[in-house]
Formats: sequence, structure tokens, C-alpha cells
Amino acid sequence: MLGVPMQQIPQCAGCNQHILDKFILKVLDRHWHSSCLKCADCQMQLADRCFSRAGSVYCKEDFFKRFGTKCTACQQGIPPTQVVRKAQDFVYHLHCFACIICNRQLATGD
Repeated sequence: MLGVPMQQIPQCAGCNQHILDKFILKVLDRHWHSSCLKCADCQMQLADRCFSRAGSVYCKEDFFKRFGTKCTACQQGIPPTQVVRKAQDFVYHLHCFACIICNRQLATGD
């Protein structure tokens, strides 16, 4: 950039290179190239929306898998888009909602 000292050009939090692009993303008070802002888990490029925890950024799906509701049976995260079964205050993946004796998958009302 003409006439701008290099120390005034922001550095990307992802690649540590100066950002000379037309657009600069600012997330968690850090600057990013649009191509460098990626989910910490799946590495999918984040364009519209991202979620953060402890300085890392995530896509919606991975954020809720990691920090959202956990399945009572397998203790894995349940994304908000996934269909679940509930029994009292417990939440299960559909495939985890099964009889503990015979392992038969249970349906609503069983």
C-alpha cells in the first residue's frame, strides 16, 4: 500500500501475514484474511457466522457438538439441527435411545 507504514497494516491471526486484501474480517478483536478464518475443528472456511470459546472459532455444528447438549448415553455433543429423543430430563441421539438390556432401539412412547 502506497504511503502506509507496514506496522499500520494489520496482520492476519490465521497466517500472520499482512492483510492487503480489499476486505478484512475482525473476529475476537483479531484481524483475518477471509480465507484464513476457519473452524478450529473441521477447518471449514467461516463466512457468515462463527462461534467462539477460549479464543478459538468454530462453525455452528462443531461449536454445539463440543460445547452444547451432550447425549446421556454416549456423552457426545448433539448439534442443534439433529433430531433427539428425550426421557425426563435426559437427551439422547436417536440411535442411542435404546434398551440397556437388549439394545433394541426405542421409539416415542416405548
